[in-house]
Amino acid sequence: MSRLRLVLAGALARYPQGAGHWACFLQYILGLRDLGHDVLWLDVLVSTGTRVTDESRAQLLFKRFEQYGLRDVCALLVVEPKAEQDLRTARVYGASTRWLAEFFRTADLLWNFAAGVRPPLLSQFRHRVLVDGDPGHLQISAQAWDLGLQHHQTFLTTGTKLSDADHDVPLLGVKWHPFAQFVYLPMWAAAPDPGVEAPFTSVTQWTWEELWHGDRVLSVGKRAAYLAYLDLPRAVGRPFELAVNLHPRDHTGDRELLRGAGWCLVHPHRVAGTVSGYQRYLRRSRAEFGCPKPIHRALRTGWFSDRSACYLASGRPVLIEDTGLSDHLPTGEGLLVFRHRGSRRGRRRDRSQLRSPPPGPAPAGRGRAGLAPVSPRDAGRLRLLGCRTARRAF
Repeated sequence: MSRLRLVLAGALARYPQGAGHWACFLQYILGLRDLGHDVLWLDVLVSTGTRVTDESRAQLLFKRFEQYGLRDVCALLVVEPKAEQDLRTARVYGASTRWLAEFFRTADLLWNFAAGVRPPLLSQFRHRVLVDGDPGHLQISAQAWDLGLQHHQTFLTTGTKLSDADHDVPLLGVKWHPFAQFVYLPMWAAAPDPGVEAPFTSVTQWTWEELWHGDRVLSVGKRAAYLAYLDLPRAVGRPFELAVNLHPRDHTGDRELLRGAGWCLVHPHRVAGTVSGYQRYLRRSRAEFGCPKPIHRALRTGWFSDRSACYLASGRPVLIEDTGLSDHLPTGEGLLVFRHRGSRRGRRRDRSQLRSPPPGPAPAGRGRAGLAPVSPRDAGRLRLLGCRTARRAF
C-alpha cells in the first residue's frame, strides 16, 4: 500500500466532554498512522466569543492528543462566528500558517467529516472527500442548506444501504460509497463477562429535532427512538441504563418518565467523560441496547454506530434496531437486530432475546459483526469494514 498524506478534518475542541466522539476520530488517526500514512488532524472551532475560552479549548485538545502520542499531528483553526473559513484570517494553533498551507497543498486527500470544512478553505485541497457519518440526516439537510457538497470529488458514507435500490435517502446526484464502521483494536480489550446483573446500556444525546422530507416528517432525535421502547425494562425484567445527556434542569418530565418505567439514568459526562472512562463504561455493560435515530429506520439507511463497533470490540454483544444494516453485516451472534415494535411478531421475538442471557464476550480476535479475527501480526492494524470499496472510490 502506498503512503498517503492525509488531512482529516472535524470538530473535537468544541465538545471536550464527548468521549465517544473523541474515541471515534482518534481511531481514524491512530489506525491510518499505523498503516503507514502521514496524517494531520485539522480541528475547526467557531470562536466561543472569548479568547480565554478558545485558548482553554485549544490547550485541552493538544493535551489529549499528546496522551496518544499525537501532539505533532494536530492543528486547530479558530474562526469568528459567521466568518468564512479562511486560513489567512483564522487564528491558528499547533502549527504555523505557512506550514499548514504547504501541508494542505501537498496532501493527497482531505477527509472532510460531516462537511465541516467549507470554502474558501476547502479550495486549498486537491482531492476532497466528504465523509458522511449520519446518512439521511446529512442528505436531507443538504437540500435545505448549502453544505458545499459540490466542492467534493468523492463521497463516503456509513449508510451501508446507499448503494442498494431499496432505500429512501436522496442521493443528490452523486455516487455514495458505503463503508461499515471500524475499530482500532489496540484501543480495546475484550473484558470478562460482567454477569447477568450488569445493565444493558448505551450512551446517547436526548434531542427532539425533526426534518421535513417532501410531505414526511422524520425524527432525528434519540428521544423518540428510546421512548418507543419505554416499557422494555419492566417487560423483560432486566436492568437497563442510559448514559443520557439530559439536562439537569429539564422540565419535560422525561427523567421521571424513564425512571418510572424502570430505566436507570446516569450522565455521560460523569461516567464516560474521558476516552478511558468511555472504555470502562462499555466494558462494565452486559450489552448495548441501541436505538438509532428514527430517520435511519424510516429511510433504511443501513447505518451502524461507531459506538456499537466499540462495544463489540470490548467483547460486548449489541442489540440494535435494524436500519437495514442486516442486509450487509452478519447478525445473529454478537450482533442482534430487532424490528420496530409495531410488528407483533418482532416484539415477541425481541423480548425473548432479552430474557435469555445474551451471548458472552467474543472469542479471541473479537470476530463480531464482520470484524475479522485479528492475528498477533495484524493486531496493530486498522480493521476497516468495506475498505475495498473505500479504496475503489479514489
